[in-house]
Amino acid sequence: MIIRPLTGLIGAEITGLDMNDLDEVSLAELDRAFAKHLVLCVRDQSLAPSDLVNITNRLGGPGDTPYLTGLKEYPDVVPVVKEADEKSPHTFGAGWHTDFTFQERPPAKTLLYAVDTPVAGGDTLYANLYAAYDALSEGMKTALKSLNAVHSATKSYGPQATLKNHLENMTIINDDQEPDTQIHPVICRHPVTKRPALWINPTYTIRFENMTHEESMPLLDYLNQLIVNPRFCCRVRWEPGTLTLWDNRCTQHCATSDYQGYRREMWRTTVAGQAPIAFA
Repeated sequence: MIIRPLTGLIGAEITGLDMNDLDEVSLAELDRAFAKHLVLCVRDQSLAPSDLVNITNRLGGPGDTPYLTGLKEYPDVVPVVKEADEKSPHTFGAGWHTDFTFQERPPAKTLLYAVDTPVAGGDTLYANLYAAYDALSEGMKTALKSLNAVHSATKSYGPQATLKNHLENMTIINDDQEPDTQIHPVICRHPVTKRPALWINPTYTIRFENMTHEESMPLLDYLNQLIVNPRFCCRVRWEPGTLTLWDNRCTQHCATSDYQGYRREMWRTTVAGQAPIAFA
């Protein structure tokens, strides 16, 4: 296994590893790399949907995936497909976010496998939420530790959400009424590394607890802009056979919509997580 960091703060590319042949030594080395780099881009894989399910089980078992429709024989595997002739350029996953923070127990990890990719474009960007927290002033860290945030699926999957209108070859089911909200700490402690992470995102975090939307937005906007500062980010360029794994407990990510007229197909699974823990 050869591990090459993508940047100084986040991401690594791995070669020389067969994810279908993970022994205990390789799995332990992968776990150590995951804790260090947060995003692992594993090249040159040959995976069927059943293989992706098996790998997901090895990493902790599948998480619950609402609103999205999986493969018929493998419902935990969600195909993320953009055909070349689609009218909208919008890509599933465009816009910075952390996966499914509107859940009581959001995913611990996400796996995304590239089946078909454009010649160029369709990259995914990732941001390090540990580094964003570390960059805050001591006064801001203290203030944020006392706050919780309200998370909701309403923008993407609520009754008025238009995401599915841009994705002609994916089956997305909106809520027929306003979705429930979840309250999570703004500063979370990672259950493995014990490090603090600034755990908000612009897609699902709608306000601070006990504050209005108008009161919350100036600070949320500032924090979300801080998180995506280039020095905290990396970029993964996809090619068929690439499997990328990322840690939802300490990252945001964003797909790019720059390949209209070309086909892109990915398979996505998530690993079940636990309720976020406040950092004290």
